[in-house]
Parts: sequence; C-alpha cells; structure tokens
Amino acid sequence: MTMEAARTHLSSLISGLAALFDTEGRDGGALAAIRLRASLRAQFRRSSSEHSPGALLSEACALEGALALCQHVRHANPLLEWTLWEGEGLATDISARLFTTELLGPDGHFPAEDVRVGLLVSDRQTDYPLSSHSGEETYIVLAGTAEWIVGDTPYTPKPPGAFIHHPAWTLHGRRTLEEPFVGAWRWSGDLDLTNFFGGIGQFRTRAAPPEYVRPWPHRSAR
Repeated sequence: MTMEAARTHLSSLISGLAALFDTEGRDGGALAAIRLRASLRAQFRRSSSEHSPGALLSEACALEGALALCQHVRHANPLLEWTLWEGEGLATDISARLFTTELLGPDGHFPAEDVRVGLLVSDRQTDYPLSSHSGEETYIVLAGTAEWIVGDTPYTPKPPGAFIHHPAWTLHGRRTLEEPFVGAWRWSGDLDLTNFFGGIGQFRTRAAPPEYVRPWPHRSAR
C-alpha cells in the first residue's frame, strides 16, 4: 500500500472516530469529536516506531463483529507510532502484549492541548491490572470482546461498539480471554499522565488516590 493510500485511511479513521465520540453523550466525547475533525486540517506529526501490533492488529480486525472502522486502523498502521504500554510495577510480559498510539493530543500525531485520543491493541489472555487516574476516560471497543470492571461492578463482557467510561480516580481494569482486542480511547480533563495509579485492594472512587495505590508513571496514555 502506498503512503498516500495509508493517509486516506488515516483521514477516514479520524473522521470515523469523531462520529463515534459524537454519540458518547458527554462533554469529553464532544470535545474529542471537535478536535478530531479540526485535526484533518492540521499538520501530521510522524515519527519512527519501534513497535507495531502488525499481525495481531490484522487478526483482531478480522474477528466477527469488528467495526468497519477497524479496517482503516489496519491500513493506516504504517503511519502510526506505536509504543508498548509501560509503567512502574507493570509486568514486562503484560507490557509486551499491549500496543498504544496517541493520534491526537500533546504527544499525538496531531496536536491538541485539551484532549488525548488514541488506540490500544491488546493480545488475547492479557489481564490489565486495576488502575485509576486523574483524567476522565472513555473507551470504544472496535474489535474483539474484552471484559471490563469499573468501580464496584463485576467483570462484564464488552463487545465491539460498546462504550466504557472511567470517571476520574475510578478504579478500573480490563482483561481479554480468547480474542485480541482493539479499542479507541479519549482522555479529558487532567491530561498529566503521571497522575496515574495502580490499585491494590478494594474498589473505591476517590477525589484523590488512597493509601493503598502506588504511582504508575507512563510513557503514553493507554
């Protein structure tokens, strides 16, 4: 595929994500949609990528029920800078199974100072531990069914098309079973990625991190 074709798929991906976040029904989703559409007129910031979900992304996008938008992710992949999701206390074998890219935001391919929007690809059989952060976050499942836990609710399967909202400082976690997973995320409010904690113990929703959590600094949003 030519770079021109990949760029066309990237534009379709951005437009499609804007349309999805427009339906979220929250201020953060509406802002993400506005900034995504504006990015179509902005300069694309490209940098080299040491990691790529490659075959895993293609496999996930071929799953039954995957949103059509996932094909634009697959074809735009050569343009995207992917990193492994890393953090202090996160096991390296888990990190190696999680790929993320920031499409829009302070560290994204397109600049924005008040919102982050990106993608996450997770391998199957990957248990992402409980965590919380100062930013408000919403995920949209694009491919694969993952199980989610938010606050004091039990793990619940979330199929393609599902929205999962994490209010600030609400503990949440995600695990994949037999299928890989592709999701889009937006992060609003406090965009400082160092204000992030991995939880140990009971579920709580707090305005500040409780004593039983530890800092979990990030290279990039998940």
